[in-house]
Amino acid sequence: MDKKNALILNFTANTYHWGCYGTASEIYLSLVDRGYLVNWLDVRTTHSLAPTPATTQDFDDAKFVRRFFDANKPVYHALSQADVVVVNGEGTLHRLHTGPTNLLFLMYAARKFLGKPVHLINHSFFPSGDEQPNEKVDPLYRGVAAMLTRVVPRETASAAVIRRLGLKVEQGFDCLPRFITRHSVPPATTPAGPLVLSGGVNLTRETARAIAQAVTGTGGSGRRICFLTGAKSSPAQEDAATFALMLEVIPELELVDATSMKMWLETMAHASCVISARFHHTIAAAALGTPVVAFPSNTPKVEAICDMFKLHPPIPPTDPHFVEKTRLQVQSALNGQAPTVGETTRRTILDLAENNFSGL
Repeated sequence: MDKKNALILNFTANTYHWGCYGTASEIYLSLVDRGYLVNWLDVRTTHSLAPTPATTQDFDDAKFVRRFFDANKPVYHALSQADVVVVNGEGTLHRLHTGPTNLLFLMYAARKFLGKPVHLINHSFFPSGDEQPNEKVDPLYRGVAAMLTRVVPRETASAAVIRRLGLKVEQGFDCLPRFITRHSVPPATTPAGPLVLSGGVNLTRETARAIAQAVTGTGGSGRRICFLTGAKSSPAQEDAATFALMLEVIPELELVDATSMKMWLETMAHASCVISARFHHTIAAAALGTPVVAFPSNTPKVEAICDMFKLHPPIPPTDPHFVEKTRLQVQSALNGQAPTVGETTRRTILDLAENNFSGL
């Protein structure tokens, strides 16, 4: 009869692509499983709040805190009424743009000024945008993370950054494989399946065309080649431009605009190979046992998950043999020679994902 209230900050289920839906929904469902009533503030709220702290001094300035919450009363009420604050960090926490600065401030204020337990889970953590130290941003990220109840990054590169900052960390993983397991989506990959491409937040025009060039002719005549996109709402705007660029190189390229999470997952489950610069597409394909050819994203998170999955590392677009290496990896997948995720690795990943919730 007496349930505690959990507030999810930076909820991503309703925007960008279905991978964000899956991982955020799994956080919601896992909290319900643990007996919580669950509220959330979505990622668009994170990015649209104002005033954004202009200096690190604003984080400890009681006048600024009061002005911020006076301007954002629904946020204040949601935080003050929560028994626990669960932060779905995902890929938001890098550099000091408006979104990450707002999220850092919300976590800090909830902990310091409102006295709430704050669990930062399911996140990547790259203050400088990569793994390198940065004297401008490191102190703020360190100061916020040091205040939190628990910090559970979703990949090893972020964990290494947090340890470099001298903080305690518990290794986790992204929650998308938990969602796939919860809903019993079966592996169905075959060498005869379609090639499935996706876009990426960091893809340039040149890289998109080079990927398409590498894929051309690898599957033989008659094989379907698809470009996978789709979201519950507010889909990734860059996908339309990427598809158009690839279509110029691959005239037979089909657009699969997934209208449901089930359709999105099954498209990758039945693929012969998923070729992707997106973090969650790579995770979903790997968790389903489908071969993956991966490319870097906007932070080192894809490199880290490929290492954790024991897959080939992402092929950097700066590699002078980029097209050749991409083509060889696709052909290896079609020949049944690409590394895929076995049961032992899958179980390890699921155990790490469980760590997101071990303190709740």
